[in-house]
Amino acid sequence: MASGLASIIARPGPLTRGGLFAGLCVLGAANGVADRITSSVSASGPIGAILETCGISVLVWVAFWMCPSLMLEAQEGPPTRTDFAVAVGAFGTILLPMAWPSWIALTGIAIYLLGARPVSADGHQDPLRRAAWILLATTTVMYWGRLSLIILGEFLLTFDASLVGLATGSPHSGNTVRMADGEYLWVEEGCSSLSGISLVILCWTLVSQWRALPWSPVNMIWCGFACVAVSLVNVGRMSLMVLFPDRYDLIHGPIGAAIAGWVTLGLIVSICLRGVRNRSCAHA
Repeated sequence: MASGLASIIARPGPLTRGGLFAGLCVLGAANGVADRITSSVSASGPIGAILETCGISVLVWVAFWMCPSLMLEAQEGPPTRTDFAVAVGAFGTILLPMAWPSWIALTGIAIYLLGARPVSADGHQDPLRRAAWILLATTTVMYWGRLSLIILGEFLLTFDASLVGLATGSPHSGNTVRMADGEYLWVEEGCSSLSGISLVILCWTLVSQWRALPWSPVNMIWCGFACVAVSLVNVGRMSLMVLFPDRYDLIHGPIGAAIAGWVTLGLIVSICLRGVRNRSCAHA
């Protein structure tokens, strides 16, 4: 994948369908994360921003590389008139001086490519279609998941608070849970388990499309395992805040957040890789 990308950069040829959409993918992602990178550098400095991956999951950065790389691998002819029409609309949307239109444009490109690329009889998908799945999952993490929190925030946060209350035996009301010292823990949007679940979807999409595996109902089982695991980490961290309020700053602060983040990432990747390995053996 990387060698194909390097050869195309070194020896640019005629514009292909994959090249057209790869360029739009890079441009849209760059505009979509520009504000986050700027804010991260301003808050933590260049080194701190790099160490924090600019507040963006490592999985998203992998997707930013893998998606255009797969598009450039596609053995395609020149773009069609419909391709150019979609590209012009997406380009105009991406140029707007805001992040969210870029994610809408990239979602539209992903849906267009999925609709235009048929699945082969054996269930395998070509690189352009595989890239479209990754692009769609990436926009879920970066935009649609966050929008869901805005629309369904009260219900989702109340559900998280009820799980923390159940785990600790503490009274809860709405998105609040009473802590051991009598104060209240407010479960806010950044604490929602939905963020981890959207990363599970992205990770499974990355590893399955990397191995070019067809979709199967078994996918739901492995994704379910990963979702339960990341939810347990999230609920466990909040439960520690409730039980040990004197350690709240440590658990809720940068150290606690970093530990929880890396544990969550490790669980997601390990479960998804295990699931794909089993799928590969069964498929073989």
